[in-house]
Amino acid sequence: MSKRMFVKRAGYGDVPAIRRIMEDSEKLARDKDWYVIDNISFLERHVEEEGITLKAVTDGTMAGFLIIRYPKSAEDNLGSYIRLTEEQAMTVAHMESAAVVPVYRGRGIQKLLMDSGEKLLAETEYRYLMGTAHPDNIYSVNNFLKLGYDIVAEDEKYGGLPRYVFCKNI
Repeated sequence: MSKRMFVKRAGYGDVPAIRRIMEDSEKLARDKDWYVIDNISFLERHVEEEGITLKAVTDGTMAGFLIIRYPKSAEDNLGSYIRLTEEQAMTVAHMESAAVVPVYRGRGIQKLLMDSGEKLLAETEYRYLMGTAHPDNIYSVNNFLKLGYDIVAEDEKYGGLPRYVFCKNI
């Protein structure tokens, strides 16, 4: 097997594979509160319309993905945690959801995807990169921290689940 990992933009045809990776990640999570999956409609909207989705590919296989969401004026814009103005809130991008196929875990793929997303966003109007992770999910928490995100809040999200809220200004 090749060790080359490529990050590419996902397309609509990748949505079923992304959903399967989400479902597997939810089943395999140490705690059911660690990972919340999205429906197909959400995934389709975040291929191009309300964000972008990146995929990590090796040997023609999707090893993982990252959904980046542009919340704009949505009520759940995480910019509210850092008291942004309305104008600044329009420049928030959520590092919304990421998952890696179990056989590829431990290879830094989530970090690679997030780093690639940051580089892509650096060339846009988005300046505040934000995301959430369950406080006990040390894998996601450490990825955010290694990439220079700060924990700006701890709150309940997704129907009452505990989450750290992270932010990085680029």
